Amino acid sequence: MNILCIDIGKGTQDILYFDTEKNVENAIKLILPSPTTIISRKIMKLKEDLRIDGKLMGGGPVSFAIMQKLKKGYNVEISEQCARTIRDDLDEVREKGIVIKDEIKNPNVNLEDLDFEMLKTIFSSMGQDFSPDVVCVACQDHGFVKGQSDRITRFKYFEKKLNETKDPYEFYFDNKNYKTDNFSRFESILKTLDENNYKGFVMDSKMASVCGILNYANENNINEFIGLDIGNGHTLGVSMQNQKINGLFEHHTRLIDDQKLKDIVERTCNGSLKNEDIYNDNGHGACVTCKTEPESVLIAGPNRELFKNYGNYAYPGGDVMITGCIGLLDVYQKLRKI
Repeated sequence: MNILCIDIGKGTQDILYFDTEKNVENAIKLILPSPTTIISRKIMKLKEDLRIDGKLMGGGPVSFAIMQKLKKGYNVEISEQCARTIRDDLDEVREKGIVIKDEIKNPNVNLEDLDFEMLKTIFSSMGQDFSPDVVCVACQDHGFVKGQSDRITRFKYFEKKLNETKDPYEFYFDNKNYKTDNFSRFESILKTLDENNYKGFVMDSKMASVCGILNYANENNINEFIGLDIGNGHTLGVSMQNQKINGLFEHHTRLIDDQKLKDIVERTCNGSLKNEDIYNDNGHGACVTCKTEPESVLIAGPNRELFKNYGNYAYPGGDVMITGCIGLLDVYQKLRKI
């Protein structure tokens, strides 16, 4: 069986193509520019009006590139099915001067988070068949409730899920049901998997990383720990015991330094960290249910150096860059046993 795991971030998409007949160290690994980076570069090179079609995808650089074209005087038309890539509120998209249409004729930009044709080309160039039996995807979706801060919407999902389960392996959405409680990007990915006849699921990239860190902890017999994914945009931390989440917080990486993060981790451990402590500091929030006495602090993410003096790097599968992919793989393997 071939399992394709894709962890889509802001800067890169990290890919693991795992043949269950081999060990994970021999799996094909790719670190490529993220879809939003690839498409934004194409947009910036165009010297004409934009006619955009495709699917809803992660915004970030794509949205920035579109706005830059508008500032330069180019017209922008976009199909309604992918307009929420720019903003979830379509009225806000229109206010920016972008024309939303039911149909775009002769599009010169195609939006998509999952480019299977590109992967087929890459694999073919290596003489490798590309025929995944299962596709597991991680990405980030803030969620959308009109009139509500996306920081609140995102963290309310974490709070709700933690009330249902403390098992990080259960933080996923599969393609048996597209309904994801206001997460339109997740729904778009699930529909893409279905359209391509792939079985699979999608989950938040931070929780996929937590599952990857947990894999490393299990391999090293660490039962109680703090796990940190220090990303380009967000830093998420969890306190874990017996493979269950005791506490969780998420902040914006640009708003913290090593001392602030050390203080947040300490308050997570002693159970004193409150939701308003993070939210009022322009982060997303915190939910701590009980104290933790960690044996170790395990760190992943592209900005892991921020906390290097206070913990240890996690290398699931021998490579910190595929932490999220290893997490996705573990989630799938657990699902197979249910």
